[in-house]
Amino acid sequence: MLFVEDDKLLFEHIYRIALQAILISLDELKEKYIKNFVLPVYDNSKIVIQNTVEDYFIIGWNSPTTGIPIQTPMIYIENKN
Repeated sequence: MLFVEDDKLLFEHIYRIALQAILISLDELKEKYIKNFVLPVYDNSKIVIQNTVEDYFIIGWNSPTTGIPIQTPMIYIENKN
């Protein structure tokens, strides 16, 4: 989702194709990473997601180009459809 600006449309499609549940990770991008990345990227980690059962952070990864550590929220969503 780094390159996705319209997260609402993305989640509409995810809910449409998910049968029972969704497990998704959203990288929490720091401002320095966003400014130093070659292409436009978006921090979608602050969005509110309906039907979230669990939401917790894990150690994500370190950017190989900038060295910036990225935390990753893991989100479990029950599909009510």
